[in-house]
Amino acid sequence: MTKPAEPKTSRNTVLALTAILTLALALRVYKLDAALWYDEIATLLRYVRLPFGELFSSYDSLNNHMFFSLQAKASVAMFGETAWALRLPAMLFGLASVWALWWLAKDLFSRNIALFSALLMAVSYHHIWFSQNARGYTGLLFFGLVATALLVRAVQKPSWSVWLLYMACLVAAMYTHLSAAFLFLAQGLAWLIYTFGLRAQGAKLAKGWWTMPLGAAFVALVAMLVLYAPVLGQMTETFGGVQQGTGSELKAASIAEWKNPLWTLMEIATSLGPLLAPLFPVIFLVILISMLNFRGPAILVPMIFVAHVALTVVILKATSFRIWPRYFFVDIGFICLFLVHGSYVIAGWAQRKWQALPAFLGALLATGGIVASLALLPANYRYAKQDFAGARDLIEASRTPGAPVFALGLTAMPYVEYLAPDWLDIQTLADFETVYEPGKEAWIVYSFIPVIERRFADLFDTYADQFEEVRYIHGTLSGGGMIIMKSVSP
Repeated sequence: MTKPAEPKTSRNTVLALTAILTLALALRVYKLDAALWYDEIATLLRYVRLPFGELFSSYDSLNNHMFFSLQAKASVAMFGETAWALRLPAMLFGLASVWALWWLAKDLFSRNIALFSALLMAVSYHHIWFSQNARGYTGLLFFGLVATALLVRAVQKPSWSVWLLYMACLVAAMYTHLSAAFLFLAQGLAWLIYTFGLRAQGAKLAKGWWTMPLGAAFVALVAMLVLYAPVLGQMTETFGGVQQGTGSELKAASIAEWKNPLWTLMEIATSLGPLLAPLFPVIFLVILISMLNFRGPAILVPMIFVAHVALTVVILKATSFRIWPRYFFVDIGFICLFLVHGSYVIAGWAQRKWQALPAFLGALLATGGIVASLALLPANYRYAKQDFAGARDLIEASRTPGAPVFALGLTAMPYVEYLAPDWLDIQTLADFETVYEPGKEAWIVYSFIPVIERRFADLFDTYADQFEEVRYIHGTLSGGGMIIMKSVSP
């Protein structure tokens, strides 16, 4: 099923791709202005509001996706400090990554597989979620897909222009987020294995096979050192803080959970929702079938995917970093390609066994997968990722003027520093007892529900009979619902 690149894209393909990109744009623009969640608010307050000079030299948290922060600052400067302007760069890179997947797939497989893969990603709940998330992950995805396509071209016909473009993607991705190193290490490993495979078969390597990537890599290394030079001193301290973790034993227990690969796998499976989660084994099987049926230079793609997943888990585990599911978002393009390609492989097997089956069976199976994925979409628009603003509005409309509102733990920053400066930052039971007056009206609000309920178990146990839950506000972020509690009248 692998095929050489077509010299010219047909008019029908251009029209189909344009329709897919138009649909992708519409799905990502709709509700782009929904309430900001914790990381987006932190990005806005800690980085986007900084002067450009300070932004270039600030790396006090992994939350600063350097290249994205610069893009978001430029967007906000042009369009104002709104949620949609803050998210605009992520949305544009999300749209561009749909094109990038098509560009990668068209050189490997048929026109239909390339278009169906792009369509699947265009309507993907997870891809839309990240495209409407003011973070750098869609940028990582775009640069990763383009780099993969360039790598495939480089092994077919090495040239300085291809390798320099590849390294430009590496630099841009690394300046967006350092987790890009996992993907590019995986690509380098795949390239080496492919190279040794060629040598083992007695193939003669093309001129410049080694010198071109090494020379381009040197240029990329210099560029990265220049870009990160203002923050190199801060990076060691920042990484050390993330590795060690700080705070109470309960907080440490939560961090330990986030470092567990099984927790990551469960989060990914749960994100498929109640309708698609039972199909997880089927999805895995189709992906496996697809990967085992890549041939020629195309085999680099499944090699990169497997190496990236393995390297990410091993390196993060070995260095005691948290294994967030978001670190694997860069693989979503590969997964969409595997699912569509796998559908065509299965259809081919079935057609050879039962020749009466229609020729368009592959397209039919791919369409069925795309339709099934649409079951997740309504939730993306029904709820905000984490509705801090909605919880504030509800409390402000209900509380007596002057009644205190206690924001617990991580929930405090978005309110005290952004949405509700008069609310109270509560980090411990002692903080709470210092200001709480039993018998008087008071409110409690919190999110990151499992973490907060473990961390503040002493508070909830001590005052269980004095507060009642009055509202739960859904959020699409895992654990990102908002719980509002009010003191019980005596």
